[in-house]
Amino acid sequence: MRLALPFGRTTREIELPDANVVKVLEARHAAAVSDPPAAVSHALAHPIACPPLGELARGHDEAVVVVCDMTRPVPNRVLLPPILRTLEDAGIPQEGITILVATGLHRPNQGAELEAMVGETVVRGYRIVNHRARVAAEQVHLGVTGRGTPIDIDAVYARAPLKITTGYIEPHLMAGFSGGRKVLAIGCGGERLIRAAHSPALVEHPNSIEGVIEDNVIHDELTEITRRAGMDFIVNVTLDRARAITGVFAGHFETAWARGCAFASRAVRDTVPEPCDIVVTSCGGFPQDCTYYQSAKGFTGAMHVAKPGGTILMLSACDEGFGGAHFRDLCRAVPSHEQFTRDFVEGDRSAIDQWCINNFTRALRKCSGILIDRGLTDEERAIMLPQGAVSFEAALESALARHGREATIAVIPDGPNVLAQVE
Repeated sequence: MRLALPFGRTTREIELPDANVVKVLEARHAAAVSDPPAAVSHALAHPIACPPLGELARGHDEAVVVVCDMTRPVPNRVLLPPILRTLEDAGIPQEGITILVATGLHRPNQGAELEAMVGETVVRGYRIVNHRARVAAEQVHLGVTGRGTPIDIDAVYARAPLKITTGYIEPHLMAGFSGGRKVLAIGCGGERLIRAAHSPALVEHPNSIEGVIEDNVIHDELTEITRRAGMDFIVNVTLDRARAITGVFAGHFETAWARGCAFASRAVRDTVPEPCDIVVTSCGGFPQDCTYYQSAKGFTGAMHVAKPGGTILMLSACDEGFGGAHFRDLCRAVPSHEQFTRDFVEGDRSAIDQWCINNFTRALRKCSGILIDRGLTDEERAIMLPQGAVSFEAALESALARHGREATIAVIPDGPNVLAQVE
């Protein structure tokens, strides 16, 4: 069986023995909307569980519009023009609109990269600010959650009289689904907030996994934070494998988002009859596989259909390398998942970027793993938790030697965008 898996901005072809492949898990077909700008405009005028955006905007002279950073494939170039036009038609001047890039703890997006995200017209015509989580003076403290998480929110957002967020809904390795409350509570949160919301106690909770909202402690924490900070209107979308918009969900940040999650769950769930010895997957291609740091999002989704003691083989191009300096230092300090469990999980110790290693660790307690890349150095591969490799063929041969020539194989070509489960 020959398959093409997303790998960076292109694909990588792999070959698997036909007799071993139990199933190729893919999202069910959801038709792309025929006219995306018109669909967005209609959703703004006919939102879910709240007044139309134009009505909310009347009487205001300022607004903030939050967009995801470049690590998320949100079609901002499609979403922003109807949103901005609606705000201006309602009387908010162009100079009163700020676009806030929800970077979380990621690097800022600038120059050509920013133009690729939102379009040249928006870059030239509007004030665009990158959130800086590590700059305490740029956050507003709004108290603490019931669990004690400090609610430090970007001051541009917190002080805006009208708050709009955009995003897309996909399975999320800890929060159940992305979108909605997450773009604010993590994307625009201060460093203290992000560390607390990604603590081992929350990450290790059994319901902090893909596709689960009920009793998901991370989802609950992010929702409480968002209620406290306020969010007047969301515009979230679902996407197919080609990144075409399949649904637009606009309106109340909880009700509209929940409807989008229900739609996404029906579209992206696929199953195998029983766990497999080997699971072959990808991290979804660019921008989701741009660094090793982002790669956990494809890895954890595969563990749910792997046998205990099985092997995950994941393609992740990592064309931008390893990740930030904090993450690199942390990987050097905890060279095994056993040591991470001792040093962080058992004492509920948090650190910048610890969530990523925590999620690799969760999977590696159940399965072994090999990450196949093309952008990392040998030194970087040596400090990864999964085994590093450049040859998929050698990685597959290693897994077959371990599990036997009759080993069962499941394939998830578009890893993070499929909700893989056992029947």
